[in-house]
Amino acid sequence: MKKKKPDAVVWDETQESYIAKLLPYASSLSGPIIEVPNVDAFKKKGVDKVSKQFQAELDDLQEKIKSFVSLASDTQQVYSAHFKFEPIVGEIYHLYQGKKEAFLSLIPPEQWSKEHLGTFRLNGDYKWERL
Repeated sequence: MKKKKPDAVVWDETQESYIAKLLPYASSLSGPIIEVPNVDAFKKKGVDKVSKQFQAELDDLQEKIKSFVSLASDTQQVYSAHFKFEPIVGEIYHLYQGKKEAFLSLIPPEQWSKEHLGTFRLNGDYKWERL
């Protein structure tokens, strides 16, 4: 009959050898203390950093959306107005409220007593930018 090995000694009966050096943890009372690293601080720092980055990107996207909606609205407003000339890219035009509908003109608001709705410039993409 085989002699039973003590509990403090790591013995593999299938290999019939000591396997303490192969274990990823201490197998005796005199072995090194295994400490589990505290990753909470790392997680908190990562979450804070990523949250700030996401918030900055979200703010940027919201600003781009506001700008896009404003440009689209202004462009639609000018194109739906009445005009009987072909506007030139880069020129400044003024939008006025007429009796029935809005109309586009070259006359600045200082020289006319009509209700001025806005001053616009036609850009190279044929979008109307409010000035």
